[in-house]
Amino acid sequence: MWVILISLTLGIAVGKLEIIPKKYLKHNSKVQYLGVVTLLFFMGVSIGINKSIINNLDIIGFKSLVFSILTTVFSILFVYISTKIFLKGDA
Repeated sequence: MWVILISLTLGIAVGKLEIIPKKYLKHNSKVQYLGVVTLLFFMGVSIGINKSIINNLDIIGFKSLVFSILTTVFSILFVYISTKIFLKGDA
């Protein structure tokens, strides 16, 4: 966990201090894309190796679907109720 926090902090510092010359910054999005694709590939490999996940994929998928639907519904309800309470005369 510390490695992640230190890496993030160093990245913020490098960006804020503008250590990297502007001409190299255009390659930043390509490096980020490559990093995300590599991360997703290795996550897929880890999932594929884990027989427990593969055997329970239907249950995991159903729980994920229910969680996403409930999260969306309650988020909409929270925003609706909040706007009715706090923005009474602004509409």
